[in-house]
Amino acid sequence: MPKTLFDKIWDAHVVTQEPQFPAVYCIDAHLIHEVTSPQAFTRFRNRGIPVFRTDRTWAIADHKVPTKAQNLAIKDMLSKLQVEKFTQN
Repeated sequence: MPKTLFDKIWDAHVVTQEPQFPAVYCIDAHLIHEVTSPQAFTRFRNRGIPVFRTDRTWAIADHKVPTKAQNLAIKDMLSKLQVEKFTQN
Protein backbone atom coordinates (compact mmCIF):
# COMPACT_ATOMS: atom_id res chain seq x y z
CA MET A 1 0.00 0.00 0.00
CA PRO A 2 1.45 3.42 -0.93
CA LYS A 3 2.42 5.76 1.90
CA THR A 4 0.74 9.12 2.40
CA LEU A 5 2.78 12.31 2.53
CA PHE A 6 2.21 12.38 6.30
CA ASP A 7 3.54 8.82 6.63
CA LYS A 8 6.64 9.65 4.60
CA ILE A 9 7.42 12.75 6.70
CA TRP A 10 6.71 10.91 9.95
CA ASP A 11 8.92 7.96 9.01
CA ALA A 12 11.76 10.27 8.03
CA HIS A 13 11.77 11.83 11.53
CA VAL A 14 11.26 8.83 13.82
CA VAL A 15 14.30 8.30 16.04
CA THR A 16 13.01 5.17 17.76
CA GLN A 17 9.73 3.29 18.04
CA GLU A 18 9.30 0.71 20.77
CA PRO A 19 6.22 -1.54 20.75
CA GLN A 20 3.46 -0.24 23.03
CA PHE A 21 5.14 3.17 23.41
CA PRO A 22 4.80 6.46 21.52
CA ALA A 23 7.43 7.13 18.88
CA VAL A 24 10.34 9.41 19.68
CA TYR A 25 10.92 11.66 16.72
CA CYS A 26 13.14 14.54 15.71
CA ILE A 27 11.53 17.96 15.33
CA ASP A 28 13.68 19.98 13.00
CA ALA A 29 11.71 23.24 13.16
CA HIS A 30 9.61 24.97 15.81
CA LEU A 31 6.92 27.42 14.77
CA ILE A 32 5.52 29.34 17.73
CA HIS A 33 2.91 32.08 18.13
CA GLU A 34 1.85 34.52 20.81
CA VAL A 35 -1.30 32.86 22.17
CA THR A 36 0.03 29.78 23.99
CA SER A 37 3.78 30.36 24.00
CA PRO A 38 3.81 32.33 27.30
CA GLN A 39 2.68 29.20 29.15
CA ALA A 40 5.34 27.10 27.43
CA PHE A 41 8.12 29.60 28.20
CA THR A 42 6.98 29.78 31.84
CA ARG A 43 7.20 25.99 32.11
CA PHE A 44 10.67 26.02 30.53
CA ARG A 45 11.85 28.65 33.03
CA ASN A 46 10.30 26.82 36.00
CA ARG A 47 12.04 23.59 34.98
CA GLY A 48 15.32 25.28 34.08
CA ILE A 49 15.13 24.08 30.47
CA PRO A 50 16.50 26.28 27.67
CA VAL A 51 14.88 26.45 24.26
CA PHE A 52 16.53 23.76 22.16
CA ARG A 53 17.83 24.75 18.72
CA THR A 54 16.97 28.43 18.81
CA ASP A 55 18.36 28.60 15.28
CA ARG A 56 15.45 26.38 14.19
CA THR A 57 12.70 28.22 16.11
CA TRP A 58 10.57 30.81 14.33
CA ALA A 59 8.30 33.09 16.35
CA ILE A 60 5.44 34.83 14.57
CA ALA A 61 2.87 37.10 16.23
CA ASP A 62 -0.10 36.49 13.99
CA HIS A 63 -3.20 35.90 16.10
CA LYS A 64 -3.38 39.13 18.09
CA VAL A 65 -1.90 41.61 15.63
CA PRO A 66 -4.53 43.48 13.60
CA THR A 67 -4.78 42.43 9.96
CA LYS A 68 -5.45 46.00 8.87
CA ALA A 69 -3.54 49.01 10.19
CA GLN A 70 -0.69 46.92 11.59
CA ASN A 71 1.24 50.09 12.28
CA LEU A 72 -1.28 51.13 14.97
CA ALA A 73 -1.16 50.03 18.61
CA ILE A 74 -3.09 46.91 19.63
CA LYS A 75 -6.28 48.13 21.32
CA ASP A 76 -7.31 44.99 23.22
CA MET A 77 -5.26 44.91 26.43
CA LEU A 78 -5.08 41.11 26.71
CA SER A 79 -3.90 40.87 23.11
CA LYS A 80 -1.35 43.61 23.71
CA LEU A 81 -0.04 41.83 26.81
CA GLN A 82 0.26 38.52 24.93
CA VAL A 83 2.28 40.12 22.14
CA GLU A 84 4.50 42.00 24.61
CA LYS A 85 5.21 38.81 26.60
CA PHE A 86 5.84 36.97 23.35
CA THR A 87 8.39 39.58 22.33
CA GLN A 88 10.13 39.34 25.74
CA ASN A 89 10.36 35.55 25.49
